[in-house]
Amino acid sequence: AYAMVTSGANASLGEDARRGIEIALDDVNNELLGTPIELIGEDTGCSAEGGQAAATKLASNTQIAAIVGTSCSSEARVMAPVIDQAGMVMVSPSNTAPDLTEPGTHVNGYLRTAHNDKVQGRVAAEFAYNQLKVTKAATIHDGSPYAQGLVTVFAENFKNLGGTITSEEAINVGDTDM
Repeated sequence: AYAMVTSGANASLGEDARRGIEIALDDVNNELLGTPIELIGEDTGCSAEGGQAAATKLASNTQIAAIVGTSCSSEARVMAPVIDQAGMVMVSPSNTAPDLTEPGTHVNGYLRTAHNDKVQGRVAAEFAYNQLKVTKAATIHDGSPYAQGLVTVFAENFKNLGGTITSEEAINVGDTDM
């Protein structure tokens, strides 16, 4: 199964991943070790509520062997414990929140193939400071857990390198007048 955002503003995240799954299944003629594979999925909406609804539905289906998902970390936080308790495994191609795989907060049935925000934020800070020779930066995020976490890690690493954060700002998702 898949559990991805496939509608709304972030739909491209889940649609691309779902298409990748479909291509992989086509490559093996929708069969693995002589067993036919049928792909089913849930739209998680890139929200904790969508992740909870998808988790409840997918965990009740005993025909599911594994789940590819989720698109957004907020979905994974609520979905991973439910999937793990159901004895399933979920592998995310795109979750980046560090807490999803850190000791103490990691759920055994959850795996990911994407880097986490600690890596992404550090690399961005190193690039800005070392390659672009920028010594002052301002951060802005849209209040989403992803963006907020990323700018926090960027700012921390940028300051540790000797840079100065001149301003840390937030906007609301959908704002057009800044």
